[in-house]
Amino acid sequence: MGCCFTSAVRRFMRKLSFFPVVLLLIGFVVFTILIAQPLRGSEKHGLVKGSIAAAPALQPNRPFVYYVALHAGAPRAADEVPAFPLQDVQPGADGTFELSADERDGTRFFLVARVETAQLERYCTVTPLPELQRLENGDWVDLQSRKRLAPVRITVDKSVRCN
Repeated sequence: MGCCFTSAVRRFMRKLSFFPVVLLLIGFVVFTILIAQPLRGSEKHGLVKGSIAAAPALQPNRPFVYYVALHAGAPRAADEVPAFPLQDVQPGADGTFELSADERDGTRFFLVARVETAQLERYCTVTPLPELQRLENGDWVDLQSRKRLAPVRITVDKSVRCN
């Protein structure tokens, strides 16, 4: 009897030795999920959404590389744009983008959109945004209408070459 009892205890202890490992794995997964979620209020809320496209005159020069940048302040000419935007993005083939800003960035913004062709030619356009205000919940609204901005559609043509 003693022999069977000790072998049963050994088998039970071997099974039990995996229990702490399983608990550690579950704890690690839960911890990873919790720290992966951004802290509320620390993430930027979308200021402007939109899409960029090349004008029909540029279509023979495909494929394109799109670029859109958000800058603070009053709009400037394409050759006077600051080197460092608040945020920039290279939209994919569909040309859609979303750019964000913080409250400390101000209330005036403009977009610089660029299309680079297969021949490495670059064309730009500057798009001013209306004066905006950031609400307590983090959303940006047009200061006059008190509504969120409609998606911006930007078409870049051959009128302005840029660097």
